[in-house]
Amino acid sequence: MATILIIDDEPQELALLRDMLAADGYRFEMATGQHDARRLVETHGKTIRAILLDWILEGLDPVELMHWIKNHPQLTDVEVVVQSTEFVPEDIRAGLANGAYFYLTKPFDPDQLRAIVRAAVAACDLKRSLTKRITACEDTVRLLESGTFRFRTPQQAEILAVHLGSATGEPQRGVGLLELMINAIEHGNLGITYDEKGELRRQGNFRQEVSRRLALPEYRDRWATVEVAQRGGEIEIEIRDTGEGFDFERYLQLDHERLFHAHGRGVLLATAALDLEYLPPGNRVRVRMPVAPGGELLTRTALNPKPA
Repeated sequence: MATILIIDDEPQELALLRDMLAADGYRFEMATGQHDARRLVETHGKTIRAILLDWILEGLDPVELMHWIKNHPQLTDVEVVVQSTEFVPEDIRAGLANGAYFYLTKPFDPDQLRAIVRAAVAACDLKRSLTKRITACEDTVRLLESGTFRFRTPQQAEILAVHLGSATGEPQRGVGLLELMINAIEHGNLGITYDEKGELRRQGNFRQEVSRRLALPEYRDRWATVEVAQRGGEIEIEIRDTGEGFDFERYLQLDHERLFHAHGRGVLLATAALDLEYLPPGNRVRVRMPVAPGGELLTRTALNPKPA
């Protein structure tokens, strides 16, 4: 059972948040201040999957607490949902700089609250799963001099992200690559728009729609590609989809409107983890990553899996 840590100095707010989220089956830990929050993290850190933090608490420096959270070994994959009655640009910039990508304005809309917390928990679960798989992976990609992979499903993208991430010895880079590859599938190959994804997620039908489109004649032969080239201790990766591209400059910064949506952070999260460059018109993205030490290069190797 996922544990949600709620940090708020108002007992009524703590109870309200707990009641609004109770139907989703979470376990809750409540903290009224920084001391309580740190004590609960030390006790329950391994089970915490999301933290709801009131940005304005008496006697609390939220930036200091965010920095502590993001550097705690048991919380590196935990998403923080920042809540406040009002946000000023300086607060948002400070939150983003310390890894907070989810925001809620009081008073809460129950549906928005539940959607954002579900998204935060799902993001934590994905990062933990990929990190475990990347750490355990018997890597061969770092032995690759050059090659081309192709993929069309989220499951195939995860396999590639695990192996590419393991080549660098930094699991977080694999998470960033997966975000880019999932975008290539959903928005590039399948043509799902930002607004469509938001509505489908609100309805709880998003995964079903991805599966439906993957099976349609007009989409089932669309493959995205990952080109890999290694030189000078660095891997260069180019991800390309079959879409028409998008206004990538808009998504390299998280604008005020999207701060309060349950999706739309993939590019920003990838940017935080990777040295990346989008190429016009936006259906190609180039990533450069250092290679983990060890192994000899396989000369002029090309890998092209056949469609499943």
